[in-house]
Amino acid sequence: MMMSRCDAEEDPSQTKKRKLCPSSGLPEEMVLSCLARVSRSEQASLSLVSKRHRSLLTTPELYKFRTLLGCTENLIHLCLHIPPDPNPRWFTLSLKPLDRRLVPVRSYFYQPLDAASMVAHGCGIYVMGGRIGGRASSSVMFLDCRFHTWSTLPSMGVPRYSAASGVVDGKIYILGGWADIVV
Repeated sequence: MMMSRCDAEEDPSQTKKRKLCPSSGLPEEMVLSCLARVSRSEQASLSLVSKRHRSLLTTPELYKFRTLLGCTENLIHLCLHIPPDPNPRWFTLSLKPLDRRLVPVRSYFYQPLDAASMVAHGCGIYVMGGRIGGRASSSVMFLDCRFHTWSTLPSMGVPRYSAASGVVDGKIYILGGWADIVV
């Protein structure tokens, strides 16, 4: 927690080392401390304020502040296909009784493939396989639920869609499904 006394003198060498947040002129640490107190369900709106706020909302530093302050929240992540949009989209749902609404997750570059297999493990969700233009995929993507960021992982050995997946003894298994038939 950051506190200062009005009558205390600051060491000038410390002042120069602080990174200032360009949009507000405040030290970045202070901005992160304020953002950490904002509910995750409100962060989507807050990300529209500026590019700087949007980038700060996805930093590991913000998650560290939220953890230190006891401001982390349990959320349910949902992947929904809502017609007429052909692409499925990610949403979060808060477990707080007075805040039950779907909040879109900003998916910067990745949307799950049709018929992909998904499993939650650790701090995120693994999305494996699926169909692209009717053809099976071997892609594996990871959604980090703390920061709502996607990363590409090594592909599966076999392209497949509509497969079952699960976690056993800390390992992810994907079984069955369909592969392209080579004629």
